[in-house]
Amino acid sequence: MTDDPTPAEALAAIAASRKTVHDRVGAHGWRYDLAYSAISAGMVGAQALDGPFNVTGMTLGVLALVLMFQAEARRSGVKVTGVSPRNARWVAIVLGAVFAGAMLGMVMVRRLVDPDRLPLVVAGVMAVAFVIALFGSRLWRRVYRAEMRGDV
Repeated sequence: MTDDPTPAEALAAIAASRKTVHDRVGAHGWRYDLAYSAISAGMVGAQALDGPFNVTGMTLGVLALVLMFQAEARRSGVKVTGVSPRNARWVAIVLGAVFAGAMLGMVMVRRLVDPDRLPLVVAGVMAVAFVIALFGSRLWRRVYRAEMRGDV
């Protein structure tokens, strides 16, 4: 005789597991999203710096994101990469493409804008990048949680 669960028990266990992930990803969301947005905006702004400082800024930004991911995984007990489930993946891909474009755009801004006005322009672009990152992060979290609830 085995202790295999019935199909109904297995489905109930899956639903309970998804609810646990849903609740853990939702906790402390604003703190994570604000930190993510600040780091992302900093990575965009770093592209206005001369070499090797632009590469250093980008490297420090990626390192900060990795450390933040690890801290969040330890806190929640769940490693969420951003590329699963399906609909949340598309939010992450679009957000990544927007930021890749913003970084390339910042390289162009650096070359085209008068050096005296560059700090003001960079600050404005970083502010916009912060808002976009915050909106994108909140949207990703909403889509992810909806998929964990089974709403999508």
